[in-house]
Amino acid sequence: MNTPIHKYILIIFLLFKVVEPVFSQSENDSIQKIIDSKTGEEKCSFLIQLSQKNRIEGSYYTALAYAKEALQLILSDASIKDKERVYFELGFVYQYILEYDKSLNYYLKANEGYESKSNLIGQGAALCNIGEVYRLMRNYKKAIEYINAGLNINRKLGDAPNVASSENGLGALYYDMNDLENSILNFKLALVYYKSVKDVRNVALTQNNIGSINNELEKYQEAIADYKEAMGIFSNLKDSMSYAMCMANIGNVYNNMKNYNQGIDYSLRGLEISSRLNDRSTIAACYVFLAEGSQLSGDYKHAFEYQTKLLNIKDTIYDLKTNQNIAEMQTRYDTEKKEKQNKILKQENDLQNLSINRQKIINYSITLGLVLVIGLAFFIFKGYKQKQKANLQLEEKNILIEQKNKIVEEKNKDITDSIRYAKRLQTAILKPENTLANYFDDGFILFKPKDIVSGDFYWFEKFDNLSLIAAADCTGHGVPGAFMSIIGCNLLSQAVNEYAITRPAAILNSINKGLTKVLQQKGEEGAIVKDGMDIALCSFNPDKMVLEYAGAYNPMWLIRDNKVVEFSADKFPVGAFIDSEVRHFNSHEIPVLKGDMLYLFSDGYADQFGGTAGKKFKYKPFQNLLLDIYKKPCVEQRDILSDSFNSWKGSLEQIDDVLVIGIRI
Repeated sequence: MNTPIHKYILIIFLLFKVVEPVFSQSENDSIQKIIDSKTGEEKCSFLIQLSQKNRIEGSYYTALAYAKEALQLILSDASIKDKERVYFELGFVYQYILEYDKSLNYYLKANEGYESKSNLIGQGAALCNIGEVYRLMRNYKKAIEYINAGLNINRKLGDAPNVASSENGLGALYYDMNDLENSILNFKLALVYYKSVKDVRNVALTQNNIGSINNELEKYQEAIADYKEAMGIFSNLKDSMSYAMCMANIGNVYNNMKNYNQGIDYSLRGLEISSRLNDRSTIAACYVFLAEGSQLSGDYKHAFEYQTKLLNIKDTIYDLKTNQNIAEMQTRYDTEKKEKQNKILKQENDLQNLSINRQKIINYSITLGLVLVIGLAFFIFKGYKQKQKANLQLEEKNILIEQKNKIVEEKNKDITDSIRYAKRLQTAILKPENTLANYFDDGFILFKPKDIVSGDFYWFEKFDNLSLIAAADCTGHGVPGAFMSIIGCNLLSQAVNEYAITRPAAILNSINKGLTKVLQQKGEEGAIVKDGMDIALCSFNPDKMVLEYAGAYNPMWLIRDNKVVEFSADKFPVGAFIDSEVRHFNSHEIPVLKGDMLYLFSDGYADQFGGTAGKKFKYKPFQNLLLDIYKKPCVEQRDILSDSFNSWKGSLEQIDDVLVIGIRI
């Protein structure tokens, strides 16, 4: 079983709430008598307090009765101003009794009132609770919208506890949506704020939530660390039930890791504690994990035993809940009046005692020295809060940046892997450099792509007794240039091998026509695509010792007797003739002698920035370098050219693809 039982994964969402008083109970006074003795705003406030107190204690229908009475009061008495508090309480109660449509209606009314009064605290609470109701209704789009709106307000107010609760709510929401990455991110943000306000119980609960998600993400070691950290806090809080729950969760993780002995050990320890506390929910979870671990480890006897105990405990839980529901329905109406009578005196006494104690504190505390201390403390506290707020924002940003960096790293890896695969395709199309010797007696190729793939490419072929070679430079470099290079290489091979065209000018005219046709397309917004390539192409007939050359922008150099002879190219590219007549290329027939050196190249070598002044290498120094080395063996020439390029470039970035071809006649 790879996925934890969701029933036992504690994903919490803390509802926002207004201030709720704590009452003592009295056995003599009548609540109704006190309610009847109050009027207007005072009566409304008292009814809301009664509703809140009963709701916290789980007496939801009693709470609803008081909230409805407060609603009738505000509808009949226009002088009562705090209507939003009544709507808010009704939203709470209806949410607890699962009547979500009514809950949503009253929360929206409360929010409308808070908004009209510019009450940001009320708005933040109402918006987050509206989002929670939408979550329970599985309307996740609306839930995200409202919780984020509430979160933004709480951030604006600098209300760290409610920011934590909002982030926690988003974590629970994304968990419901099975978006585990965003869920764990929001739980981590909630954890930052819970820690900042030292809310240790919610720190532990949130750490448990993060552990459960890491378990589902199969980050098992992280999950165990999270659960153990939560266990340490629960131990300090002496919360044995939550401690046992974490123990069972660790057992589940070890089961998922196929470490069944450890899984069974932790589950048994959790079972021992939860059995002592009679915590049936955690007992059931332990039986689930024990049955699973025993079955997967081959201990079918114990697996059957634990499965039987699980069924028994589930039946017990069901029977208890059924009996509780029946008892509640039987006694609800009989006990409500008695409940009111039993509580009223203690509530009234508590309110009176609270008022008396506050008055004493005020009377004893107002002295000049205390005012000075309070004033000093205020400024110290204000500075501390500002620093704390800045630290929180920094930690939150760090978490978000870390998450985004992971996404960027993954995207970059995907892109790089794709480009590397494209490199394999391009390499497969280009003939290996070391096969040049099959076409020419002596020569070299210096090929330095700027990126993984290149816009420059070399090409050589044999047809009858002719040897053909080309150096081409496509528009752009990297991936766009690589696409162009594949098209150009294929068109060259097609012209020679399929159409039997061998004269360089005729070959360029052929691929010019095909490439122009392919690239004459409109862009997304009607823009003309003007892509093509510069190329130097020549064929050599060793029987006649004649070289024929044609070029598009790229010239060819012949070095003989320490002199460079340049054969100029036509001043237009191959392809990129848009809305104009396609022009034709010209050939040069050149008698050659044995020992002559021919050089074909792209512009990358000469255009590279470097040297002490960071300037371009340029063509004249390039010619001089070739004059110095042309008599050396071709392999040595290649090494010198490569070392010279690297030395010139130094620490600067390579700006373009580099291609230099040398052929010895």
